[in-house]
Amino acid sequence: MFSFLKLIRWPNLLLIVVSMKLLLFFVISPALGLDWFEGGMDVWEFTLLVAATLFLAMGGYLINDFFDMNADSVNKPGKNLVGGKFSVFTTNTLYWVFTLSGVLLGSWFSYLLNQINYALIFLFVAGLLWFYSQKYQCQPLVGNVVVAVLSALSFGLVWLFEFFALSNQAQIFTEVQANFHLVNRLVLIYMGFAFLVSLLREVVKDIEDFAGDDRFGCRTFAVVYGKNKAQKLALGIALAGLLAAFWFQYYFFTASFFFLFAFFFVIDAMFVVAILRLLQAKEKSDYAKLSNLIKLLMLAGVLSMVLFYFEF
Repeated sequence: MFSFLKLIRWPNLLLIVVSMKLLLFFVISPALGLDWFEGGMDVWEFTLLVAATLFLAMGGYLINDFFDMNADSVNKPGKNLVGGKFSVFTTNTLYWVFTLSGVLLGSWFSYLLNQINYALIFLFVAGLLWFYSQKYQCQPLVGNVVVAVLSALSFGLVWLFEFFALSNQAQIFTEVQANFHLVNRLVLIYMGFAFLVSLLREVVKDIEDFAGDDRFGCRTFAVVYGKNKAQKLALGIALAGLLAAFWFQYYFFTASFFFLFAFFFVIDAMFVVAILRLLQAKEKSDYAKLSNLIKLLMLAGVLSMVLFYFEF
């Protein structure tokens, strides 16, 4: 069971669940002036959305490990599970079970919202995850951007479907539509944060996995242009993230979200530490530690959403 949980990246799945719940409960609902599930998606619909997202994510992790099997034998010797504790057949079977479950649950959820055409979103995500693992992952920057976009999308989907659920409730929709601009701004802030932090981690991870990727012909940015240029790219992304954090703070201050304004000094500090460690990093272990720091940075950003509960 522990090996299975490790295979499906349970900490990442937990972060997805927490992100989606905090965004709906502590950002979107308070900003609209609604109690939890007072309007928009009900408990069952939101549960279906989260479950569909989780199944698609699990499928994505499995197919990624499948295509990474050779490279991981060098990058993570003795730690890769596919081809070891889990056979190729078992991994492929689980991939199809999880991916089809995600698409079917997403289609059911879309039907309940009277937006069955949006089932294509879940099909698109499943296809993008497969193409990422099979093709895009080993193209300079393309794979990194795909992962970053998907990370941001998990935030955007909550608001997209909450909006369509509200559109089916004419009276509540009319009452809260004046607050849509605020919700749009807040969701875009967290989507931008998720995009930049995910992109930074992906580039750092490529530098960390340079040996295996190079040996098995995976043409990542670090392999094609060298680790030095990849490190400079990561520095550029980290600086962009720090500047974005400053802008977010400015917005929080002008919008009188003072708890968020104060908390983002922690985010600023973490970006600064990441930049300093990038300047000093030389060994694989340095990039591994940096990758863990970036994970903590993402977690801090996600948990900051709790503070909105005290701002409205």
